Amino acid sequence: MKFKKAIALLLAAALLAISFTSCTKKPDSAEFDYSAGLTDDGYFANIKASDYVTLPTYKGVSISASVFVASEDALKEQINGILSRHTSYDQITDRAVADGDTINIDYVGKVDGVEFSGGNTNGAGTDVTIGVTQYIDDFLEQLIGHTPGETFDIEVTFPDPYGGNPDLSGKDAVFTVTINHIQGDAMNTELTNEIAADYGLDTKDELISDIEEWVINQQKLQFFDELIAEAECSEIPAAVLEYVQNLDIAYLTSYAKSNGMDLNTFLSYTGYDSLDAYTSKQTETYKEDATRYMIVQAIAEAEGLTATDADITAAGYDGYIETHGGPYLKMLVLQDKIVPNFVADNAVVDS
Repeated sequence: MKFKKAIALLLAAALLAISFTSCTKKPDSAEFDYSAGLTDDGYFANIKASDYVTLPTYKGVSISASVFVASEDALKEQINGILSRHTSYDQITDRAVADGDTINIDYVGKVDGVEFSGGNTNGAGTDVTIGVTQYIDDFLEQLIGHTPGETFDIEVTFPDPYGGNPDLSGKDAVFTVTINHIQGDAMNTELTNEIAADYGLDTKDELISDIEEWVINQQKLQFFDELIAEAECSEIPAAVLEYVQNLDIAYLTSYAKSNGMDLNTFLSYTGYDSLDAYTSKQTETYKEDATRYMIVQAIAEAEGLTATDADITAAGYDGYIETHGGPYLKMLVLQDKIVPNFVADNAVVDS
């Protein structure tokens, strides 16, 4: 289902965007082989997870019946999220920009009269909210008082140091800005068959059913994660730690590129002056996430659970086979569906 495909990379980010500072190689996403080091079944190769993991009791445990039901509130939350991505806004063009406005702008930045990388919207337009969106210096505040349709220059100074591009540290820049419009009130949007078609479904009812299935799976995931919190991992194999760091770096690099930035620029916007600073800050979290991989694989080993090509298709991941490989996608399916579902479906429902 296309709804599942749309959230596939979000799930990948939540489950697999992890790193560890001991890795020696930090690859570009284009170099990273997502399926390297994995078996055809989506297991870490040459690693028996049960040698490292002590599992809690995970079969026949108590589970609430509510885990298997998608509540109205949960469905509404997901539907509202979809509608927000299809919401149109009035475009205001007849008044000046005020503090707190969300506006759509284009700009071209220059230092000493020369354009620099990452300083141009290339006419695509970008939405910013004055007082909320973070830009260098007083970039956005200088837009206050100007009117949509105006093109004008503003002057700013890059911070020193500037992690996004050290060559710009402390330098004065001139941005030629065009204000396209001010965002007005949202126009009411309802779930329609046309919106469902964007997710590869014929009707809005099919989309709702698909969302309901997804919500229930997320509830099973939550139940599973709470249950395995009692598991212990004596050691995390170096190969697993290396894999998850490289995976995280590849994910971040790809995400930055999709937003027109290099990795260092993206990290600077999130408060890190280098990749090393980012990975070192996340060390403990990454160890916890890597442990989860080991726990899931240990249960899969014990129960003989594997993922098939059909499971990849059913989970909505088949569109990523060429770029990510079958083993990686099978690991995702094991992590976010097959093993958690096995545990939830073998639990005893509270009476």
